[in-house]
Amino acid sequence: MQKEALKDHYEKKYSHESTTESIEPIRAVKIPTSRFEAIITFFPEYFKGGNVLEIGAGNGNVAKTLLSSELDISNYTLGDISLPRVEGLLRNIDDDRANIIEIDAENIPESEYSKYDAVIMVALIEHLIDPLRAMQKINKLLKPGGFIYIDTPNIAKYTQRIKLLLGKFPSAASKNEGLTTYSGEPVDLHDEGHLHYFTYRSLSLMLTERCEFSSTIKLAYPGGRTLLGKRIHNRLAKFRPELFSELAMIAYSQ
Repeated sequence: MQKEALKDHYEKKYSHESTTESIEPIRAVKIPTSRFEAIITFFPEYFKGGNVLEIGAGNGNVAKTLLSSELDISNYTLGDISLPRVEGLLRNIDDDRANIIEIDAENIPESEYSKYDAVIMVALIEHLIDPLRAMQKINKLLKPGGFIYIDTPNIAKYTQRIKLLLGKFPSAASKNEGLTTYSGEPVDLHDEGHLHYFTYRSLSLMLTERCEFSSTIKLAYPGGRTLLGKRIHNRLAKFRPELFSELAMIAYSQ
């Protein structure tokens, strides 16, 4: 029932994307301040070539940007649970290396095991019903030495700590205690379907101690508003990512 409610939520939320006419690539910047700028900044540093799987590929902007780069990508599989998004991807991703599928991150067939050199999960793990068991299976998608790139809100970031200090719920994708969208509409799911919240430590321990990843690497960037300027916020994020950065991480398979 939970899975059906989540799928229905995403089908409705992204229904307009089935008729999207184009995908805007992500502009490269020196200091990333969004999850999309972050992945195109960090991912090329660790990817040495091969097959890529992006789970929760969204509107395809990450894939379009990486496929148009100089990365040695042999095959790029884009998967999403939302059928309208899959239809939009089919309309707008035109690359011989691309393979577009409807996929449930918590029910990936064993036929996909050991096929990928890198798996991308941006703004996805927080929406999973059972992230621990899902990540145990997703690890099996990787070839030996492959890695997964994860980006998710950092529940221990200073902005979230301030909310808690003031007695407010630290919503990560909405406002008004998780009950109102940023555009002012009532949410369909609490905090737009965020079911789990992570810190750098909690995610790293889950991946290494329970999901058989060998090691993790913290990646830091100053997500959100940078009231003191990008450079200062970037320095703070690098100095203490647990407190000043959104949560981006590389996790290596055995």
